[in-house]
Formats: sequence, structure tokens, C-alpha cells
Amino acid sequence: MDQLQFEQMSPQLRNIAQGYARRYLACADDADDAASDAMLRLWAVHDSLRDTAHAARLAAVVARNVAIDMLRRRRQTSISGDEAHTSWLLQQEPDGATPESQLEWKEDEQWLRLRIEQLPPREMQVMHLRQTERRTNEQIAAILGISKDSVATVLSSARRKLFKQIKERNKI
Repeated sequence: MDQLQFEQMSPQLRNIAQGYARRYLACADDADDAASDAMLRLWAVHDSLRDTAHAARLAAVVARNVAIDMLRRRRQTSISGDEAHTSWLLQQEPDGATPESQLEWKEDEQWLRLRIEQLPPREMQVMHLRQTERRTNEQIAAILGISKDSVATVLSSARRKLFKQIKERNKI
């Protein structure tokens, strides 16, 4: 399935994913987050989707698995050290850095990595598509099956939260 076909059927796939996620998750916001995550995962394999029926079945399975994963993560009490989700943001240290500045850079990186991991899943997904994959708001909207205005709102909200936390940290 090519990108245009995927974008055209993404609203239908999102509805399917949301329906399946709601069967497992009590909160509508969590189901919406699960549907967004499912759409992101479907986008990653859109080239291998054979037809609309195959895409619909896969949307259901992926949404179910994402919802189950969300339930499992709630049971865990520790924060994982997974750096894959945030390594796109902080990829290089400053050139010509002293050992002290390198240590400071690493501490800042860990602090920011933790704050990004604490963002709601949808905000993290939109930031990933925007910052890592360099997608436009229109492309993100098509991939996730949401409106272009929603993409801008979610992205703005995530950036505002991070900026506020950075400002609070720098006051100390």
C-alpha cells in the first residue's frame, strides 16, 4: 500500500484501532493514545500492507496489543532506561567540551530524556514524527488519522510543557 492509499484510509483505520483499544482501556483518552500509537506502528509497515482488509485486521491486532502493553506498563513501578525514544533529540555533545561541560551535558541529557518520557504518548508520538522523521503537520495528521489543527495543538502542548520544565529547572 502506498502513502496516498494509507492516508486516505487512515481515518477508518483509526476508528477500528480506537474501537479495539476501548475494549481494553476504561479511559477514552488512553484508548485514543493507544489508537495513535497503533496508527504510528501501522505507518511504519504501510508498504507491506496488501489491501484494505489486511490493513483493517492489522489495525485491530496492533491496537489490542498496544492497549495490553499500556495496561502492563501501569503495573510497573520503575521507569525504564530506554533511550531509543529520546535519542533523536539529543544526539551530539558540544564540540571542544571540557570534562566538566561533558558531565554537565550528560546530566542535562538525562534530565531532559526523563521529562520527554513523561509526556503523554500522543505528544511523544507527534514530537517523534515531527523532530525525527521531519514530517509536516499534514503528513502527521494523515498518518495518525487526526486533523492538522490537532497536530499543531499536540505539538505545541508538548513543547510548552518541556519549555516550562526547562525554565523551572534553570531558576534553581
